[in-house]
Amino acid sequence: MDETIANRIRGIIFGQALGDALGEGVESLSKPTIQEYYPKGLGEPLQDMPWLRWTDDTAQMLCILDSLLEKKQVDILNIAAHFHDWAVTDGRGIGNTVFSVVHDPDFLEKPHAVAQRFWEKSWRHAAANGGVMRTSALGIWEYPFPAKVKYNAEEVCKITHADPRCLGSCVAVSLAISSLLRGVSDIPALIKGIAAEVAAYDPYIEEYFDRAAISLSALDLDEGTNPGEVHRIGYTLKAMGAGFWALQYAESWEDGVLKVIEEGGDADTNAAVAGALLGARFGYDGISQTWVEKLRNVGELERRAQEVIAVAQHWS
Repeated sequence: MDETIANRIRGIIFGQALGDALGEGVESLSKPTIQEYYPKGLGEPLQDMPWLRWTDDTAQMLCILDSLLEKKQVDILNIAAHFHDWAVTDGRGIGNTVFSVVHDPDFLEKPHAVAQRFWEKSWRHAAANGGVMRTSALGIWEYPFPAKVKYNAEEVCKITHADPRCLGSCVAVSLAISSLLRGVSDIPALIKGIAAEVAAYDPYIEEYFDRAAISLSALDLDEGTNPGEVHRIGYTLKAMGAGFWALQYAESWEDGVLKVIEEGGDADTNAAVAGALLGARFGYDGISQTWVEKLRNVGELERRAQEVIAVAQHWS
């Protein structure tokens, strides 16, 4: 396999896990609170941590990846079983939507129907980020074939998240990753094309691409953590927007991930999405080994990376 592609696949997997782990320490804090605690930024304080550990964002991505490697295809019931096994044996950091869906008695046999039912019960309002945070593996799988990537991202998202905003954000991130693996280098054109591709899912999606194009602060990632604000932490379009802002404007993997985290809100999820996209752009070699060496269970990531790289050789 082309070493550039292999480097980027590693970058996606490690980039997601590290973004997730780095963001956990300030998860749910407001931007002003983070600035008060860390007036010089988060770079040095995070570097001083003895170790880093990923959360549910990456754990669920690895559930997907393990199923793909086991079945050599997208098997919805098998992925659902992996989610369920993780939820009942670990479940660290699990979100409300995923918790409710995977513990339903019908989940293992009818995950799409269960997810749809829970969404209907929310008056079609719930659009949590639990789908987009784990979707990076689906940008890798069958990456040379965008139509397959799009279909796979939809189908896996619907295992727990039925809202069209969730589907659109999962498709957007997965298509961006697959495009970068295919060697697309014109980032503004890539983002413009993906925004057009997913606009039909929901009218609000275009708004968040527009916000991301303006500035990171325009996404208001910590909305709901400041007095008088409506609770919007964990919104799928904010996580998507953070990732695409980083993809377009970050000067390096570290620059983008730290800036996203310093905005507050659901920092680990926002940084997981941004970290995966930036890993696809800059590659594993673009991630400082200082961060990698602090990550717990790094061997688990390397093993999966090697396995998926081996499988990917057959897709060209």
